[in-house]
Amino acid sequence: MLIKNLHIICVAVLGLALAGCAVYPAVQVAGGAMTGYDAVMIADDFIPRDSVEGGGQCRDADVMLERRLRERLKLQNINTVSAHVFDRNAYLVGQFPERAQADAAVNVATSVQGLKVINCKFYPLTSPRQAQNDTLLLGKLTKRFGETRRLDDIDLRVEVIRSNAILIGEAGTYDQKTAAVAIASEVGGVEDVVDYIVVKPRPQTTPDGEKVAEK
Repeated sequence: MLIKNLHIICVAVLGLALAGCAVYPAVQVAGGAMTGYDAVMIADDFIPRDSVEGGGQCRDADVMLERRLRERLKLQNINTVSAHVFDRNAYLVGQFPERAQADAAVNVATSVQGLKVINCKFYPLTSPRQAQNDTLLLGKLTKRFGETRRLDDIDLRVEVIRSNAILIGEAGTYDQKTAAVAIASEVGGVEDVVDYIVVKPRPQTTPDGEKVAEK
């Protein structure tokens, strides 16, 4: 019998706060059939303080961390999981035939210097027929999202596994977040929507592109 909805949620930050936005990354697991991953804390000397301090550098660090995470997963031949990084929070979404491979993906993520929190959503390996259906659903979702201007400036990644739509990204307003989840829920064939969208208001700017000072 296939294990249904393997759900790994990594939600803890352990250790002391460091300078800027650098903190210790940790993994804590709850829920689902395959539980028991140990919490992992990266040592203090693994944190690249000089590359992640400040809001702008944190944003730039996301690109670097995402690339590094994807490269390490590829080097370990872990090809059934995708990786995304927002605000130094990593999101692993994928499917595995065995727990050991899921463990390996988590271990790779914990080895990446500078990650703060690791969020994981894993499922059992799908059949070719289910994978084809997921591809069709992904196409429908992408089209629907592209047809609405309400999501023009949202940074959104979409994954579909076993007819579950996983939304990952940053929205400027709660209305955008709500709209994205609602649109995904209305697409025929989507059984569930996993919401990993974080609301992060964007700074107001003048017509010349300069930031408006906060009151």
